[in-house]
Amino acid sequence: MKRIALVLIIGCAVGGVLLASRPPAANPAVGPLSLLVLGDTGQPIGGGLPALRPQRQVARAVVAEDERAEVHGLVLLGDNFYPDGLEEDDMKDRMRSNVVAPYCHFLRFTSRGRGSLEDDCGVAEARRHPVPLYAVLGNHDYGERESPMLQKEVVPAYIESWRMPDQVDVHELPGGVSLIAFQSMPLVRGKNEGQLVRALRDSKGPFRILAAHHPIADPGNGHDPKYARRVRGAITQAGVPVHLFLAGHEHNLQLIAGEGGEDAALHVISGAGSDTREVKGTPRERLFGEQSLGFARIDLIEQDDEASLEVTVFTVPTMPGAGHKVGAHFRVGLGGDVRPVASGPE
Repeated sequence: MKRIALVLIIGCAVGGVLLASRPPAANPAVGPLSLLVLGDTGQPIGGGLPALRPQRQVARAVVAEDERAEVHGLVLLGDNFYPDGLEEDDMKDRMRSNVVAPYCHFLRFTSRGRGSLEDDCGVAEARRHPVPLYAVLGNHDYGERESPMLQKEVVPAYIESWRMPDQVDVHELPGGVSLIAFQSMPLVRGKNEGQLVRALRDSKGPFRILAAHHPIADPGNGHDPKYARRVRGAITQAGVPVHLFLAGHEHNLQLIAGEGGEDAALHVISGAGSDTREVKGTPRERLFGEQSLGFARIDLIEQDDEASLEVTVFTVPTMPGAGHKVGAHFRVGLGGDVRPVASGPE
């Protein structure tokens, strides 16, 4: 079996020390692609022991998952810096707290970053596993007027691997996976639908994954139907299939079945990186829902001349050191069929 791994995560690590949680059984059969997708991770700087902060607990589990089965990238699903995004006056402190300390295991610094941020890493360079970070903005990231610009233009001056689209970016990944990351707030405000249409049309596929902060499946918690119609309209105009829609915003873990046609085949809501909220009702078919810290893993499976995207949702207990556990496991075929898988990743 050939396996290409994509990992969605939400979380952060402890101060300068990344403590291992107990992962599932080892998986040496990982292929050339992996991503970590993080949502709603931007816990404010505060008092107390950093090791006990929820953001750090999830990040430890994410690092453990990378050590179990190596990943090759991170996708940040927005609300990267609570409560109001970045301000220039405290930008470095926020990067240290919300990016460097939790994710140093995965970071590659620029010369400027090595000079001003790397001391807060806590992981020797030889022991790190640097990968790209594909990031989008959440609604809280727009709180300060300068925040979007700082995240798009200034953060990458310190963290070499930080990738944030102005509006929409298409990342063509190994194995025929197109990751289309877009800023959802402009579409919430009725803008940039045409850019999303063009990005979808230009994507190579055959597998396509949309990633944004706001979900388009109705999770029953302040859902904006106009925004959802705009995104689905863009999918319809582009005339290409979308297999997964990755989103945060809801502060919980959910898998929601798509409705065919202009919709994604499966919606993965993974917004439990630093806080949790109740899972609200939805008129759609919810395949999994839990108010828990956690993250999700996606593997591209190629077996018997058939390819599929495998989605595994991991929950992270609040007790430090308890490890991460499989909460749900589903597979999406190239034709958009969704079916359960009996166990976690092999």
